[in-house]
Amino acid sequence: METIITVATILAMYLNAGTANQSQYYYNADMEDGRITTLYVYNKSGESLSQKLSYRYTYDDADRLTTKEVLSWNSVTGEWEQDYCLNYTYGAEGYSIERCRWSRLEKAYMAADQMTVYKYEFNHLLSVNYLKRNADDGRMEVIGNMLLMNPKNDLLLAQF
Repeated sequence: METIITVATILAMYLNAGTANQSQYYYNADMEDGRITTLYVYNKSGESLSQKLSYRYTYDDADRLTTKEVLSWNSVTGEWEQDYCLNYTYGAEGYSIERCRWSRLEKAYMAADQMTVYKYEFNHLLSVNYLKRNADDGRMEVIGNMLLMNPKNDLLLAQF
């Protein structure tokens, strides 16, 4: 299996977004050792820009994305506030992405409330299962799934 969510994927996303015409959003990035560590999103309002979102990225030793933390700008306090994070886990059969929301009360990320599991079933066949935490018993349950043909094995096909 080839690595599919890499430093190059994040950099290409940034470069594509930065060159898009007619967008109400503008982007800036902090880079370290050729990796985007933080991506800032600004909202255009008339002739001025205001801070909107910040994405913090971490990678493993194979340059695969391991965490994408999403922060929102609080214009009242003038500070970034955690919103949620996506945790990426890789294995021999595929990979998974789990979403963990920030608890202001606990001042920590909670257990994952949603998860997407990508599994290579056969050569060029990928199963995708969408799971959501059941509020009653706390277990993750499948809420949707699909099979995808993926001839190149190098594309991020879906993300929540």
